Amino acid sequence: MITLGRIRIGLLGVGNAASALVQSLHLAKERGEELEGVLHWDLGGYKVTDIEIVAAYDVDKRKIGKDLSEAIYSEPNNMTILVKKLPKLDVMVEKGVLLDKLGPLTSQVIKPVDTSQEEFINSLREKRIDMLVNLISGFAFESSRFYAEISAEHSISFVNCTPANVVNDEELAKKFDQKAIVVGDDLMSQFGSTRIHKAIIEWLRKNGAMINYSYDLDVGGNPETFGSLELRSRLVKSKVKEIGISAATRQEFPIAALSMDYVDFLRDNRDAIIYITAKFFAGAQLTMEIKMRAPDSLNAFNPLVDVIRAVRIGLDRGLTGVLKSVSALYFKNPPEKMTLEDAEKAFKEFIEGKRTS
Repeated sequence: MITLGRIRIGLLGVGNAASALVQSLHLAKERGEELEGVLHWDLGGYKVTDIEIVAAYDVDKRKIGKDLSEAIYSEPNNMTILVKKLPKLDVMVEKGVLLDKLGPLTSQVIKPVDTSQEEFINSLREKRIDMLVNLISGFAFESSRFYAEISAEHSISFVNCTPANVVNDEELAKKFDQKAIVVGDDLMSQFGSTRIHKAIIEWLRKNGAMINYSYDLDVGGNPETFGSLELRSRLVKSKVKEIGISAATRQEFPIAALSMDYVDFLRDNRDAIIYITAKFFAGAQLTMEIKMRAPDSLNAFNPLVDVIRAVRIGLDRGLTGVLKSVSALYFKNPPEKMTLEDAEKAFKEFIEGKRTS
């Protein structure tokens, strides 16, 4: 049996998504292939259990200095608890970098500590990290860009799960050429409203329907939802979702996709309403309305572990720069827009070595 080695990752942001990843990786190690719901236990020779978190960074004083096994349960996190008490991981949460000004809402979520770019860079130099996984708050556009630039400078691959333009910034993405791999932007949940909405529109178009207009409205109860209601973050996330959904068809039609409100008792769940109106044979009208609820952070686990392993596969092949197929399948705003069917095919071909990007 060939052992390909461990995939050493660093987490940027120790919020709900990081908590979901940490807890789920622990369950994978405990239960092995008996763990239900893992989309690809083995991907290109790498198992889920080959992923090892070796560093973690945050800017909230309630998490810094704690072992990662403890920090993921710290406020304001409210991720569903899968494991009541994790064994110590021997990964201390260190100071990240915050370059963005906190708004009236995000200042209620984050209790920032004074940070130092030099301190972060020195810490990064000490770690042997294959890739940094960017899970910081969606409002922190400048911080995301800083992390991406530092990753490129130190030849560390970068997974951008936030709406910040990293892969879509040609100048920034080009810095990874000949150095490391970059994928993004804005991770798409496994069963999130964007993916469901996109799949339904693809199905309608494939069966001859013409979309009149559509919307996707959601409410949630986690800190990310609360912070995303600030104007700039809300507009950016809305635009990214609209781009992701409309990529399902070459037909242009009016579309709106918005996070509408924060509902605290939903905790880490998200409720969404998807509305689509279309016409088909002889102009006959068709209307669809779907209401769904899904746990927000757990929805990121399968996409994350697939993306992490796909990036490592690319590194094993000596690839650098943007991985378009990986970005197209698992991110809302990839540099090359594809239908889900085409993206799944491209991703499969990349894993099999038939594509180089």
